[in-house]
Order: sequence, then structure tokens, then C-alpha cells
Amino acid sequence: MTDGRITRDDLAWWLEFAATRDWTFAKTYAETAPHHYVVENRTHGVTHEDMVRAARVIHTFGQPGKYYSLTKIYLVSPDGRFRWWTEDIHFTDTTLVNRATTELCYGIQNAPSTASAIGSPYDAVATFWDAEQPVVADDSDLVRRLLSAVRGKYPPHVLDLGCGTGRVLDLGLASPDRYAGVDSSQAMLNLLIRKHPKVAAIYPLDVRDALAAGTFTAGQFDWVFVDSTVDLTLEQIRCVDLIARLAVISVGGSAGGRGWTVRDVSKLSAERILAQSDKMKAATRPR
Repeated sequence: MTDGRITRDDLAWWLEFAATRDWTFAKTYAETAPHHYVVENRTHGVTHEDMVRAARVIHTFGQPGKYYSLTKIYLVSPDGRFRWWTEDIHFTDTTLVNRATTELCYGIQNAPSTASAIGSPYDAVATFWDAEQPVVADDSDLVRRLLSAVRGKYPPHVLDLGCGTGRVLDLGLASPDRYAGVDSSQAMLNLLIRKHPKVAAIYPLDVRDALAAGTFTAGQFDWVFVDSTVDLTLEQIRCVDLIARLAVISVGGSAGGRGWTVRDVSKLSAERILAQSDKMKAATRPR
């Protein structure tokens, strides 16, 4: 593992490592959820560093799945026979990796897909991202003050373009059930879902492709956040402005709202809705 990065070399390491360990059957779950596990310092040849590395591999290359009402990130073996997962909140706390056969499922399997056909440079750093760029205590209040002038009557429906690991949700700016995130990095989306499993919608797409495909309609969301690293043309910016009903927020690289900008689009949105309404009324008048 290169410091601060997880690559396909790490995935290859895990596949070979997992195939050569002595997995222990979990007797406690024999009648409910049979599976095996390896654990540091008890399974021969397994260290804490191995478990931390494995957890990062699983969350970089895995996919969300359901265990009844819980959403976890599972990595499926290339032959489709096994899936692996971990349970620890922090990657550095990982001491154990679980393994089950894939023919066993539990509950409704409706987890969002993070599978992206795009190889993103952010995939390699996703499992280190939040630790290296943490949200601090004062961040939420600062951003809320920035947004105070563009709040509507009801809690906002939010579209997050270039959402990464979900900083907008981490800051409490939207509730997961009113949130949609777009990002091309499968690993970053895995981390978002790991933290916010009840998120309403995830789109594993390049932001520009999503805009070109007309994925979102005019006025569909109250607030649209756009990561400042997403390079948009003027036409694409106009498209984003149409999607937002109240405001477009550019998310700067600095933490906690420093470098963020808010653009109020509510007047233009209201004018567009009124024009559409007048058009619809005219269409229903008798000739």
C-alpha cells in the first residue's frame, strides 16, 4: 500500500491474501447469518496493518449491499463466490474481516449502486479523504449563515454535483432523504453511503455527462451545490442554474464555507415558472 493511496495492486494483494488465510467459522451466527472471518493476531499471518489495508481495499473497490435494514459496503470475489466486509467505524480501527458466500441475502436488496464506468483519480484516495480533510465544529454554522438568505419555506431538496464523500451531508445542510449526489468516483460514493446510508439518490456519473443527458429538470432542486473542481462550460453553468429553484452554491476547496459562494437564482426561477404557467393556461383556453 502506497502511503495515502489504494490501487489495483492492493486489490491484487487482498485477493491472494484472502485465498491463503485460514478462515474461522462464526459459530455465534451459525443459525442466522453463517459466515467466516479472519482476525488480527489470532488468525495466523494476519496483522493489524493487514486488516486496515483490507478494509480500505473493500471500500475502494466494493459496492453497497443490504443486510436487512443496514447498508454495508461489500467486495465480491472475481469468481462471484464470496463477499467480504468490515464493521468498524474508522478504517484504522479494523481488526477483523468477514466473508460469506454470495448466494445468501438478507432482506430487500435495494441499496444504491455506486458502479461507475469511469476510472477516477479520487478512487485511490477516497478512504483517506475525510481524515485528511475533516469537517470541524464551526464549519456548519458558517455555511448555514451563507445560505440563510436563500432558504425557502420548507427544508431544501438538494442536488450535489461532484459530491465526493458527502461534505454537504456531513455539514448537516440537507437531510439524506432530500439529497441527491452525483460523482464519477465509485470509492468516494461508497464512503458517502457508508456515512449516510439513507441517502435518497446517488448518480455514479461524470457531472457533465449527467447535465448533457438531461438527467435533471428545471427547478427540480431548491439548492444545487457544485464542487469548484468540476470544470463547466458557460452552457453547462446555465443548465445548472435552470435546475436550481433557489440557489446555486459553488463549493470551494477550503473547509467550512471559506471559498464557497452562493448565487441567488430564485427571481429567474420564479419568472420561468410564471412563464410556463401562462403558457399552460393559454393552451387550455377555448379557441
